[in-house]
Amino acid sequence: MRINGFVVHGAVTAAVFASGVGAAVAGAGGGSVTLAGPQVLRLIQNAPAALSSYPALNMAMKLTFRGNGKSFSVDEDGLLSPDGKSGRLDVELPNGAGSLSFLAVNNTLYVKAAPSAAAMLGKQWVGLSITTTSTTGSAAQPPTGNDALSLLRLMPGATGEVQQRGHETIDHVRTTHYRVTIDVLKAEQSMPPQLQHASAGQLQQAGISTLPVDVWLDAQNKLRQEKLSFTAQGSTFGFQVRLSGSSTPVQVTAPPASDVHFVSTATELFQDAIQR
Repeated sequence: MRINGFVVHGAVTAAVFASGVGAAVAGAGGGSVTLAGPQVLRLIQNAPAALSSYPALNMAMKLTFRGNGKSFSVDEDGLLSPDGKSGRLDVELPNGAGSLSFLAVNNTLYVKAAPSAAAMLGKQWVGLSITTTSTTGSAAQPPTGNDALSLLRLMPGATGEVQQRGHETIDHVRTTHYRVTIDVLKAEQSMPPQLQHASAGQLQQAGISTLPVDVWLDAQNKLRQEKLSFTAQGSTFGFQVRLSGSSTPVQVTAPPASDVHFVSTATELFQDAIQR
């Protein structure tokens, strides 16, 4: 099972947070947990829409995987359009496999073919059109990029009590840390039909109906970090995503179609890009 998706958004003062704080309740360890009010829940649910106000998004994501006798991490950095359809991505592959740079243009990923693959294919680029069904692959497969913004689409499924976990500085910005539960079915129902079988649909297929998620909001109530982990089919996945708005719009141009070898799966895309 793999989380797929192509990228994965009003200012209310800090008084909103103060006014939303309820009484402390007993925690599992005998301590206490501070609960935030419904205003914060709505901010979390609306996090993707709040980020859409930026011309572009700076994104950094770390994916970790452990299972089937394997363990690895993958790092992604990029500048993406708020709808996730276009941008630039740099992916650091696991186990010293190197790094790859991607162009994303209107829901299509492009990456330079490895020299041996380029010689065999007669093309300098490999392309993959992203759909909800074209990028399925094994759990140990590296991400195709934009998985980060796909995860943001889970936020409208936030439900129940919101725990306030304190304050942290992220990329020199003071944030408030919250923990909330995502109702996966609710998240799926809030998505456009063509996306409902991506992240939320695959979580449901893996038997996950609720998911605890940590989020960090800044003073403008914009999402700065999201963190989650879960176990499915004997494997443990972890995601940490950092986001910040950019005033520079994304400007990318697809390579000439005549120089692109199009594939139908993410596995083929990476094989042609890192072939040695």
